[in-house]
Amino acid sequence: MNIALRPSGGRGEYELAGRQGDLHVNDLFGLAMFIEIIPGVAINAYSNCVQKDGKPRIRLTQAARNAHPSSLIAAAMMLPKPRREKHETHGINLLRWEQFVVQTVRIDVMQRTGGVLICPLTVRLENADGARLDISFAERMARVVRVWTAAATPKGAVADAVRAHAAAFTSANSPQAQLINSFSLLHAALNKPDGDMLPLIEAHFELGSLNAPSVGDISAELADEDFAEEVHVDPAEARVERVRQWRLAAVRGSSASAFRRKIREAYDSRCMFSGQRLPRTSATSTAGVDAAHILPWSRFDLDATKNGLCLNKQCHWAFDEGLLRLNYDDSVNSYIVSIPNPVRLATQAAKFDLEAFEAVVGVIPQCRLPANELIWPAKTYLAELNCFLDGKAA
Repeated sequence: MNIALRPSGGRGEYELAGRQGDLHVNDLFGLAMFIEIIPGVAINAYSNCVQKDGKPRIRLTQAARNAHPSSLIAAAMMLPKPRREKHETHGINLLRWEQFVVQTVRIDVMQRTGGVLICPLTVRLENADGARLDISFAERMARVVRVWTAAATPKGAVADAVRAHAAAFTSANSPQAQLINSFSLLHAALNKPDGDMLPLIEAHFELGSLNAPSVGDISAELADEDFAEEVHVDPAEARVERVRQWRLAAVRGSSASAFRRKIREAYDSRCMFSGQRLPRTSATSTAGVDAAHILPWSRFDLDATKNGLCLNKQCHWAFDEGLLRLNYDDSVNSYIVSIPNPVRLATQAAKFDLEAFEAVVGVIPQCRLPANELIWPAKTYLAELNCFLDGKAA
């Protein structure tokens, strides 16, 4: 599905368009909207979808402060402030204050108790001069997560503003006024820049930045293909894909090299699942094991050793794809690798060879874990991940 800006008078109207699998936009009328900011954490969008003049319009609730879901998504991403009047936006560089509109947000949608959960995937910005920019929500938020982490202890106006932003956008109960004010506070702390705030904050904390996408035209054919309004995606597959995208974004971060080094040293280059020791050798340019994140989002120690696993290439792929699961069983005081039943059914239907993965299923011997028990994979992180993948956390 998409959140899309449609022409309607001067300001335009935001609509919820399309369907996802068996879920149609008509099924969502009147339901409160929540926006997934990071996996497992959602804010109240103070909006719902209603049928108005035959169109599925997004309308603010009485508790809202004139900020539509698209504006809250932009604020969470630390983008400059957008407009809703496209005809008043100009320039080659889209990322300037009130010089673009959030034209389309491609989303996964899931029903939840008391409402509907909107999970942003790609945000398309446009202006009246035809400039267009697509931004991966996961990649952008991975950068936001890092500045949230970097601002946890420093003093100063910028750090205070970043902490306020993090507090607002990681709480399910933040009033819309708090969400808007945290964004305004951040803009003021940076002396009200006209352009993109996030690179300025990254420079302030000496983080370095991920490679940002460039502004450019996108053909109509590609646009239609990328933002198809009807998407047949199983909700469980969508959750796995979102975690996978977050992990991809996390490993591109400025501290990724240090994280890989810490994990390989802690595990002596041994795959936790298979037991294979695969260090770099004089005959190989790289090691045969990777550092895999458990939780690639903000409330946790993103690059702490206890948030990582040492896995060979095949097991890393299987873990990221949800084919292999890891949990901690308190009844036997052990880590256990398993293959979820839905995965077994899907692989049988595709005649997928599971033998290599069946070989790693079961209890993991302690000899494969780091000598220091304090940096073993965090049980709480594994529980949070598995709850999210099972659709029990929203």
